[in-house]
Amino acid sequence: MAKTVIVLVAGLLMSAGAAQDLAAPVRILADGQPIDTDVGHAAPFVCDFDGDGVQDLLVGQFGQGSLWIYRNEGTNQTPKLAAGRKFKDGHEDGCVPYG
Repeated sequence: MAKTVIVLVAGLLMSAGAAQDLAAPVRILADGQPIDTDVGHAAPFVCDFDGDGVQDLLVGQFGQGSLWIYRNEGTNQTPKLAAGRKFKDGHEDGCVPYG
């Protein structure tokens, strides 16, 4: 089974009717390793998950509905993502709709 590695494409937002050039994709690292979802599809989302003012990365996996959190230990300008941890709902792994 093919794995999906999270890739960030840096560039400008597209305006109506005018596509912008995008920079080449780069692999996103967490704890020094490329983020790898182990399943074919992923849904990355950037937000301040822990309320510290720094953007973190959340990655939902469609294969099993797992949600992984990569906390940013750096800054918004120079992010440094920690190793991923599964989102927990109490003692159970949290799950998002998938399929």
